[in-house]
Amino acid sequence: MPSVIPSAKADRQQAQALIGTTIDHYEIEDLLGVGGMGAVYAARDTSLDRKVALKMLREVFRQPAHEERLKREARAQAKLQSPHVVGIHYIGRTHFVPDGRSEPPPAAADSERGMLYFAMERLEGGSLEDFLERGEVLDPETARRMMLQVARGLRAAHRAGILHRDIKPSNLLRGRDGTVKIADFGLAKPVSAEESIHDGTLVGSPYYMSPEQCEGGTLDHRSDLYSMGATFYHLIAGHPPFEGASIMDVVQKHLAESPPPLESTVPPKLAKILERLLAKDPDDRYPDHDALIDALKGAAPQRNPFAGFWIRGTGVLLDTAVAGILIALLGWLGMILHLLHVTAGHALRGQTLAKYLLKIQVRRTDDGPVGWGRAVGRTIVSLWMPLILGVSIWSTYGMGGLITTIEQLRFGEAGRMQTVILSLALGNGLLSLLYGAGLALAAFHPQKRAVHDLVTGTVVRYKMPG
Repeated sequence: MPSVIPSAKADRQQAQALIGTTIDHYEIEDLLGVGGMGAVYAARDTSLDRKVALKMLREVFRQPAHEERLKREARAQAKLQSPHVVGIHYIGRTHFVPDGRSEPPPAAADSERGMLYFAMERLEGGSLEDFLERGEVLDPETARRMMLQVARGLRAAHRAGILHRDIKPSNLLRGRDGTVKIADFGLAKPVSAEESIHDGTLVGSPYYMSPEQCEGGTLDHRSDLYSMGATFYHLIAGHPPFEGASIMDVVQKHLAESPPPLESTVPPKLAKILERLLAKDPDDRYPDHDALIDALKGAAPQRNPFAGFWIRGTGVLLDTAVAGILIALLGWLGMILHLLHVTAGHALRGQTLAKYLLKIQVRRTDDGPVGWGRAVGRTIVSLWMPLILGVSIWSTYGMGGLITTIEQLRFGEAGRMQTVILSLALGNGLLSLLYGAGLALAAFHPQKRAVHDLVTGTVVRYKMPG
């Protein structure tokens, strides 16, 4: 972590001087952060007894142009009635000036009457930048849900005729309940649905700026969509889509290069959404926020229904038939092949031949692949048919051989046959009852899980197409 430069440290120390003071009906409790032009404080609104955040211009920026920007930011946010945009409560000015006078001179300009500030909603979960500072990344599904919320916030801004122009992780705040809200409309510009912004200036944060923003060109809502795509690419991958030794290196890559492909762990639908958001040509991005929202909804993990008791029972019968045929043809080798077929099938595809035909599939409870460990566990716990056949063979050639001598001495050859048949019936019947009881749980369990599912942390679902 780089050391704090003296000027930044001095700015922070100066901002901390307000901790413990009261401005209007706001008690300042702590300093949340110091940005380019302002400082943000944690405060309590004593009139309504609620937590708020105060954003205040730093003294060096106490000038009309900067005050106008802060007012524009507050007014832009105040226009937006969205659960995904940070709400504004109040805008005001402190009752003190830097030289210690409690009252300004009668003819003083607004900028001499104290520092401008506004009070806004305070979110306790921090910003999405915090993930990156801790060296963490978002899992794809969490990122997808957050993207939905940001897209809805941007839709509200666009409908109100506002471009944000500075979407980035530090400007996306999170509540403790997981709600994500857009903050910091300091670079926002009003624009109607039929108009675009073209002021020739380079504004924004280089890692997240759209190509047209990098060129100082014409902007519309699709520029914010690009910035959103770059933001969530960074949050998922752990690095921004483009990096360089200088700002101009990064800008040039936004204009000319494609971002590195995302890891294979990112679902294809979500990866395709990010790829489209980061298209160089605005026409290749989503035409509006509704189209993006629909795509994000469509990228949700599909929760295929659980396979019920009867379909699972049919699968057991088919697998048993396969086992019987293999063992009848190949003997012990057939049993080994069947064990390999079941274990490898579950580990690699979640399916035996029977499950493939019935379009059902074994998955982990989090919908991930079974893997070899759980597959072996399922084989050990649930593969009853080979065990039954093994007991049958052992009963016939093992225990039967022992009993043969006894029975032949007592009852002759007919007695030996009766004993073998009884041994087979008892062995097969006991194991069948044990397995049947374990499988019967699936008829009553809410997720249709049998005992071997519970033991190995798996569930059987219908396989979704594609």
